[in-house]
Amino acid sequence: KVAPGDKVGNSKDLIAGKGCYVRGKSVYASAVGTLQLDQKKSSGSKKSVEASITLEDGRQYASSQVLSIGHKVIGKVVRIMTNNAMVEIVAAEEIGSLREHHGGIIRKEDVRIGATEEIQIYDSFRPGDVVVARIISLGDSRRYFLSTTENDLGVIRAVSSTSGEVMVPISWKEMQCPKTNSKEPRKCAKPKE
Repeated sequence: KVAPGDKVGNSKDLIAGKGCYVRGKSVYASAVGTLQLDQKKSSGSKKSVEASITLEDGRQYASSQVLSIGHKVIGKVVRIMTNNAMVEIVAAEEIGSLREHHGGIIRKEDVRIGATEEIQIYDSFRPGDVVVARIISLGDSRRYFLSTTENDLGVIRAVSSTSGEVMVPISWKEMQCPKTNSKEPRKCAKPKE
């Protein structure tokens, strides 16, 4: 077992992997866990050993939970305003469920391709809707900017305002309640076949 700051070896003999760093001529641990040494081929035929730390109890490094531009995310619409929808991001492609939820915002111009003057946020999303979106910008310090302009992005789950039933998409801009057959406008994600 190692703890942060423990010396694990010499930088001539070891390559610093996950959970390790080089300072001066030594490799140190930066996390609590079990030291793992793996043979790696480096430049030419010279072999080196990579030192990495395996975290306990199936924990992941915080860096594995970092969202970046281009990631597809799943979130819940929490608030609607005239020009945007606020989203609580709960999961991301290639990462899975997030330990900490992040804020996102879908601006009117990022709902779909076309004339933004015609887009009404309330006709695209409602509070409680579950959406798939893509991160297009890191936004301000509190929220990621999200987009649903691609066909496979948009609302994937919505509840009917009249019956409380989960609706099904019938086109890219409408969902229908299976119980009452009432239709509500949404920017729907293209269903996977």
